[in-house]
Amino acid sequence: MSNQPPPDGLVPRRDILRWGAASLALLGASACTSAVEREARNRTSTPGTRGGRLVIAQGTDIIPKTVVNQSAQNATWRRQVFNSLIRLDRKTHEVLPELATAWKTSDGGRVTTLTLREGVTWHSGRPFTVDDVRFSVEFQRDMQPPFAFAWLLERLSGVEAVDSGTVRLAFEEPVNNLFDALSLMIMLDRESAQELTTGARVIGTGPFTFAEYRQGTSLRLDRYAKYWESGRPALDSVLVRVITKPEARMSALRSGQVHLATGVGPMELKQVESDRTFTVTPYDTYSSGVYLGCNVNAGPLKDKRVRQAVHYALDRRRIAEEIYRGKATPNATPWSATSPAHNQRLADHYARDLTRAVSLLKEAGADGAELILESAQPVGKSAEIVEFNLREAGLKPRLRVLNATQQQERIESRSFEGMWMGQHGYNNLSPTNLLYSAMPYRTTQNLFNFASERYEKLAQAALRATGESEQRAAYDAVTEFILDEAFCCDLVHATSTAVTHGVSDWDYTVWDDVLLGKSTVA
Repeated sequence: MSNQPPPDGLVPRRDILRWGAASLALLGASACTSAVEREARNRTSTPGTRGGRLVIAQGTDIIPKTVVNQSAQNATWRRQVFNSLIRLDRKTHEVLPELATAWKTSDGGRVTTLTLREGVTWHSGRPFTVDDVRFSVEFQRDMQPPFAFAWLLERLSGVEAVDSGTVRLAFEEPVNNLFDALSLMIMLDRESAQELTTGARVIGTGPFTFAEYRQGTSLRLDRYAKYWESGRPALDSVLVRVITKPEARMSALRSGQVHLATGVGPMELKQVESDRTFTVTPYDTYSSGVYLGCNVNAGPLKDKRVRQAVHYALDRRRIAEEIYRGKATPNATPWSATSPAHNQRLADHYARDLTRAVSLLKEAGADGAELILESAQPVGKSAEIVEFNLREAGLKPRLRVLNATQQQERIESRSFEGMWMGQHGYNNLSPTNLLYSAMPYRTTQNLFNFASERYEKLAQAALRATGESEQRAAYDAVTEFILDEAFCCDLVHATSTAVTHGVSDWDYTVWDDVLLGKSTVA
């Protein structure tokens, strides 16, 4: 199969998962304008002049060592500094050129050949070459913490330089989600990659350079004058400010100190929704799930009946309505409503049933058990409802809201003391991405120490399934297994939201990474 870009640069990859009006209705419209109107306003905002600085506010510090993966902490800067070989159109999932300008797949999906863009340089001035592609692929296949698609790269039989501008990726077996991986995988400078984990030296090929990082405070990005895309970026610099308190972020936005705020919660949106000087943008990727997982090695949680009881006790609808103001959907499965794996019957599996929860706890001899509930800061308010629900079921939970540093330590060591609440992605493209890439759910070395040969076989069946009916059966089978084991289940599915003031021509990727190459500020 050959994929040569037509004049407009669009290359069809697959004709599924189109975003329609029904999908947009999932999370509801804003109080002031519809999602369509908001997008139109963002496109047609009066552009600012070239130059100037755009200021972004986010709630947590950046984490350079996790920049290769999808994360809210790095979404504001990773695609300013780094490029990928290709990217996916956010709505159609068609393949678009970036550092690769053309590609073709052969040998039944085992081989993909990519033609590289000419004239690209690293921020150090060194030319970007096929050797950099080979290094980036192999480094991210082997690195720790692992790249989310390392499982796919491990199936590579070789990365070959065909000539000075062409690289060939050969796999041991056919792969059908390589472009998902390539759209997330950033190209890394082989001369500085080892220093990337500390932020000591960060070199990419993107429109901005990593200029100055003050841990816990700010990150400054400066315009790269030799960027390969002519006339871009328009901005002189970008400043990412870490403002941990939501009310302080909104105050900075409303006072004009900040142009763009990411990860804005539903409660904070009330301050700006009716003010037309601000543009509220709910992301249309539907890639965020709020989950609760149980360390299967922790006391009573070793018994799946206790884990099931926990999920039957939870009032997902209350979380959706009170915390997300109706802009989230209760869903116990990890699949968003736009995923081919979504099944509404299974999404409703853990509809609240307090009587059943109490019965399961008694059956397991765990009524009145003391359990630790840890939570990430962004879902802390939801965790308070969960804590209350568990008390209603007769358990004795103790809630701890972890800061970003504590959270990262727990995730890397997979050492949660009991239950953990956080947010995951990887659920809006190929369903098998989640089974192998999302840390709460992946089949091996997941966050909750759950391991099962049956789980691995079901995931493999989903990966290899072809045809709609075979895939449907495989997705349902693995979803039913996840729900039954209850080592991790989702609570609600929501969308990330950004608020801007005076910003034109900004965008975001299918992975929710902010794009500012074309942006200006008024």
